[in-house]
Amino acid sequence: MSTDRGTVLISVLWIILVLSFVSFSLASSVRVEVNANQHSFDSERAFFMAKGAAEIVFNAYSKELPVPKNSPIRQEKGEYVFPFESGEARVRLESKAGLINLNSASDKTLASLFDSLGVDRETRNRLVDSILDWRDNDDIPHLYGAEVGDYENQEGQPSRPRNGSFSAVDELLLVRNVTPEIFFGSIVVDSLSGTYRRIPGVRELVAVRPGPDAVDPNLASFSVLRALPEMNDEMAGLVISERDRQPFSNLKDLVDRIPELNQTVAYLSLESSRATELVSRATITASGVSRTVRLLFKLEEKNQVLRFSPYLFRTTTVMLVDRWRLE
Repeated sequence: MSTDRGTVLISVLWIILVLSFVSFSLASSVRVEVNANQHSFDSERAFFMAKGAAEIVFNAYSKELPVPKNSPIRQEKGEYVFPFESGEARVRLESKAGLINLNSASDKTLASLFDSLGVDRETRNRLVDSILDWRDNDDIPHLYGAEVGDYENQEGQPSRPRNGSFSAVDELLLVRNVTPEIFFGSIVVDSLSGTYRRIPGVRELVAVRPGPDAVDPNLASFSVLRALPEMNDEMAGLVISERDRQPFSNLKDLVDRIPELNQTVAYLSLESSRATELVSRATITASGVSRTVRLLFKLEEKNQVLRFSPYLFRTTTVMLVDRWRLE
């Protein structure tokens, strides 16, 4: 009789164990699904926050209206910051003249760029030399670079490296040692505070454009400015605050107002180029989920009729939405 009871007890214990395992598995699956749904919800919420903020700045910029003094919107390091209950959106004006020229950037500029992103020294050297090998027209590798023998070229695909100028920024993803994390950016968590911090991707700092290795300080973002050689966070912040007060008229005006830039002025150029994009990034504070949208606009000249007899008109420049681009 005691043997039967022992057998029953063991059976019951096995059933409890199996049920506990099933319950744990179900709870884990539900938790994963809830987290995935929350991430999707936060992603959509961040998208609409970013898009709405971009539209507000575009309307104000196109009509040359200042930000109202009593508005919760504030300007910080050349960006418009929109506070939301669940996070914030940051909008900045951007032009290719305010970005580092990928096709003409020197090895020193490229090294400084990757240093600003927190890339370790060895990886930085490999990235710089691989980009230089991609651009040059020979098959002799730089010390840490990569030439044709280091790539697996597929039939029907363009040869790698190109041995010529980059045709688009996205082409960087084909370069040896360039990882998606370096290209797109990443989110890191502060172990002490538990807060999220985003490291920009290299694609946000460079452009493919004609011209020299120099950026326009009136248009460059804080991240681009601090990526330049001989530049630091304090100097980049000074450039932003000074240009917000009054745009720089020429390089002499720049150095007169910020003498500390004397060593960096070689990497700067004041072109007569207006911004052509609005970049808006929204981040949900609790989850760290972020979305970026770009509003590309174009400038068109239109004739505004003042009188029909005699016929008088004036030419004005208007901003028109070109297209949206999601990232």
